[in-house]
Amino acid sequence: MSSPSSNGHVPGRMTDPGAIREFVLAGSARFTIVSVKTGTRFTYRVRDPDGEGRVFFVSLLTGQDNETNFSFFATIFADDGALRHGRTGKAKVDYDAPSARAFRWFYEVALPKPELPPELEFYHDGHCARCGRALTVPESVARGLGPECAKRAG
Repeated sequence: MSSPSSNGHVPGRMTDPGAIREFVLAGSARFTIVSVKTGTRFTYRVRDPDGEGRVFFVSLLTGQDNETNFSFFATIFADDGALRHGRTGKAKVDYDAPSARAFRWFYEVALPKPELPPELEFYHDGHCARCGRALTVPESVARGLGPECAKRAG
């Protein structure tokens, strides 16, 4: 995805499941997960439509425009952490589609572990997961949250 910096860090790559979970549920996250084994990658957007941190809509990048071509397929409920596929007619990605299966595995299997499984790579898109601004400070790029948004998250 990106070239390593002089210290070996790849900009936008995150490896800590706790930090990744915080990023994903910050309110306006866009990220890519990659299968190391197959090279398959999917880009998702997880957003909090009302900013209250109760419900998050999960969408898949399905077109060329990586700002607007996202198709809804699932909801995360913060009260119990449940991931539920959208109802027929609402979900634009089938339950059994590889992209939906990959997200379920990522969210339900990989994220709860103390370490990210070696067969998975996670990259954010260089924007704050809460407010969407471009990240420029190295510490912010590593965390996926700008300094002000990180204060609110902590």
